[in-house]
This record gives sequence, C-alpha cells and structure tokens, in this order.
Amino acid sequence: MPGWKSLVGAGLLGMAAACVVAGHDADPEDWPGMASLQAVQGRSVYHECGATMISPEWALTAGHCVEGIEIESDGRAAQYFPDATGEKMQRFGPVILVVGRGDLMEIPRSAVFPIQDIIVHPDYVPGAPEQGNDLALLRIEGKWTGPVAKLDGLSGIVADLSEAASPQTFVAGYGKMGEGARNQSGVSRGGRHVSAPSLILQEGMVPPVDIALCKQQVTDLIATYGMSDLLAGVSVDPVTQICAGVGDVDSCQGDSGGPLMLRTEGDTPVQIGVVSWGLGCARPESPGVYMRVSAYADWISAVAYGAEDPI
Repeated sequence: MPGWKSLVGAGLLGMAAACVVAGHDADPEDWPGMASLQAVQGRSVYHECGATMISPEWALTAGHCVEGIEIESDGRAAQYFPDATGEKMQRFGPVILVVGRGDLMEIPRSAVFPIQDIIVHPDYVPGAPEQGNDLALLRIEGKWTGPVAKLDGLSGIVADLSEAASPQTFVAGYGKMGEGARNQSGVSRGGRHVSAPSLILQEGMVPPVDIALCKQQVTDLIATYGMSDLLAGVSVDPVTQICAGVGDVDSCQGDSGGPLMLRTEGDTPVQIGVVSWGLGCARPESPGVYMRVSAYADWISAVAYGAEDPI
C-alpha cells in the first residue's frame, strides 16, 4: 500500500505518506531548525510530522501534514479529524511546533510554539501528495532564536546532485523505524503522555536515485501492488521532486515534512528536499519521493521572507 510519510493523530487518521528505517540516533545540532509538529489533547501529546524552521518565525513542512488543521478564533491552530461518518470534522486539540529536540520526552517551554498561520502551496491537491506541490509553511507565535535550516536555492547555494562528487544525502525524523513498527510512548517529567513513532530523533543516509530509474520503479511498483486505478497517472517530476533511498534506509510514516539534507565535504549542509511520499518503507527498489526545495524558492521566499533576505 502507499505510504505518505506522515502519521496524523497518532494513527487516528492514516495517510499514505513517511521514523527513519535503519537509521541511528541523531544529534539535533546536526539538523538546524529540526522540528516536530504535534497535536495536544489534554495531558497527551502526539507527534504527527516533521518540519524545519527556516527563519525565526516560519517553518517548512509537507502540505499533507496540515490537512485538518485550522486556525481558530483565538488565532491558534487546532487539529480536526472526521467523525465516524466521515462527514463532520471533530476537534482533537491544539497543534504546536517543538523545535530543536533530540528527545521528545524532554521538551523545555522555550522549545514549544503555538502555530498562528498556515500557508499551503496553492497547487497542492488535498489528499493527494503523490500529485506533487506537497509543501506548506507554518508561522509560529513568538520567535525561534536557535539555528535555522539553510535552503537550497535560497542561501546562495544551488545543489546539483548529478554533478556533486559523491553526494551524501541524509534524512531525519521521528517516524517509524520499520514499516510495521508500533509507536513509542512515555510520560515526560512534566507529567505529559508523549507518543511518537520514535521518541528519539533518527537520521540515515539515503543516496539519490536517478530520476529516470525512479520513475520506472514507481510505475512498476504501482502495477505490482495493483494500484493502477488509485494512482493513475502518478509519476515523478524531475523539476519539482527528488528520489532518494535504495531500500535499506528510508523515511517512513511520521517523517513527512522533515528535511532531506545534502552534505558535501567543506560545504555548509543544505536542505534540498522535504519528505513527501513513498510506496512502503525501505522496500527494495522503492525510493522515497521528496519535494525539491529549490523548485519552490520563489514561493517560499515570498511567503516566509518577504522583502528580507533568507538567513
């Protein structure tokens, strides 16, 4: 079945989208601006998606990660889910962004931000991240004073994976560590019940995959899984998407919206992609599909930076 790389409402609403499978514990200092999009209900907190702070006020995530999130009359975001009939939306609880943490059980107040605005890419089709344009920008209440992600095409850097010498691309997130893995949970020092596919930030190397090969693999897998009707016409756009991962290490449910990072010797790490979707997790010849940040540089700049230069 398809796997968008997100896990909305801790399993209350499963989306075909993407902890990092076969990764290892990550140092958050290696992932500037790394964030966890969370829904809160009473004393319980649920990780939903990844994101990255790209300025003191704005975070970048996947479009499908914010479906069902609304800005309420108090100016803050809340998560809504369909009721049993699927016809009405019911309020689940507030949505927050937790920034810069390697362990979701240890969250100081200084790392927690309410969300006051959500801008989804205008060409994103709700419920269909596989059709592309799967991006959204989140404006937090207050300001993040820590490091932010450097974005491809927005920081004086334009990555060319085809020409880079031995490109090393990495993904990070709090998603599943195996396609069939169960969520982790615990009680924080503050007495909150915390649930996430992985409570510890994971990272893994996912080599870039040639776009022509990726398109063929996706086409073959759609046919193999008997999904030709559901995913009719779905392919990979070489202009707006990147394929990465050869089957051993991969993003998975709960990683959606998180960063794909390019690290080259002597250069500053740069975020080149956003986790979007894939057909399963870490399956052979089934690369993950990421939104290409540089293709959306103008849109991101106009929304998040305005007249200011990217940080």
